[in-house]
Amino acid sequence: MSGNNLILDSNILIYLSKGHKGIFEIIEKYSSIYISVITKMEVLGFPFKNEKERLFIEKSLHHLR
Repeated sequence: MSGNNLILDSNILIYLSKGHKGIFEIIEKYSSIYISVITKMEVLGFPFKNEKERLFIEKSLHHLR
């Protein structure tokens, strides 16, 4: 990996699904964003309180490496 890369943890993805704007401002500065297989499994198994949060995660996972 070269350039401006970021690896996200499951907690950050969950905060993003809840609309924490400060996190968006930080991660938009990176050219490539990655997650681990473990992070993917953790967020897919997280008990989201509403459908909007769960759908955000599912859509986001399609765009992350």
